Amino acid sequence: MSLLWGYFVFNERLTVWYGNEPSEMAVFWTTQSGKYAPLFWTMVFCNFILPFPLLAIRKLRTVTGTVIASCGVVVGMWLERFLIIVPSLSHKPLTYSWGSYTPQWPEIVIMTSSFAAMALLYLLFTKVVPIISIWELRVGQHTELKSAEKVAAAEAAGELV
Repeated sequence: MSLLWGYFVFNERLTVWYGNEPSEMAVFWTTQSGKYAPLFWTMVFCNFILPFPLLAIRKLRTVTGTVIASCGVVVGMWLERFLIIVPSLSHKPLTYSWGSYTPQWPEIVIMTSSFAAMALLYLLFTKVVPIISIWELRVGQHTELKSAEKVAAAEAAGELV
């Protein structure tokens, strides 16, 4: 998926560059080397450079590596959505448009509350449906009981001091 995403982003940039539309080129250069370049290259790092080696190399494909890759992809995809909207709104091709776009407090509050709502829903879901299944807990308890019974029997027989 990381390679596919990289191909799609390259294809999108190549199409804009080849079309050479002035209004699209202004957004293109702003995201490639202008004001939004750090966000664009962070998005490329989080969606392509970070997850690809972590998931392609078997030695790095651990739970920790997968969590790091998935968190990077979440951040990178959020940046991609941001870069779809904000740079195109900051470069308006119309003659009566002036200034640049910056998010206002209602937009920031809506974004923050949506993150908080998702965290709340996740916590409520884990309260109703446990993350670790009850079956796995029972198997673990059953194994612990058997080993405790063996230790008790060995102590009773005088084998353990």
